[in-house]
Amino acid sequence: MRYTREIEVPTAPEETFAYLADFSTTSEWDPGIAEARRLTPEPTALGSRFELISNFGGNGQRFEYVVTEFEDGKRVALAGQGAKAVTVDVITVDAAATGSRIGYTADLRLKGVLRAAEPFLRSKLVRMCDDAMDGLASRLSR
Repeated sequence: MRYTREIEVPTAPEETFAYLADFSTTSEWDPGIAEARRLTPEPTALGSRFELISNFGGNGQRFEYVVTEFEDGKRVALAGQGAKAVTVDVITVDAAATGSRIGYTADLRLKGVLRAAEPFLRSKLVRMCDDAMDGLASRLSR
């Protein structure tokens, strides 16, 4: 499943990118993430790793993310691996008239027999992604 959305926030592009590239902040804005922590030293760079615990399905699902692309101030891509799913998240940040424009794309694939359930879970997954983006917009608008 591919999810894509753009939002605008009032924070400056440099501040916005720094916040999002530190994927350990995810639990601050994504209600579907119970915990997030950095596994490698700062600053975020190619190869940086993060651990996230997702609330998906009511059970804590552990994902380990690694930064696979990094263009400082502009773009970060992270590949996430969990027991039941894999995901690739790409975040872009550009200047906007009133702050920053954030582009967020997530490619999520369920593993094993769960893969067959993807079409039936699509609306739930989209709602989770929308909740995350709404949470991000709210967090960066404070």
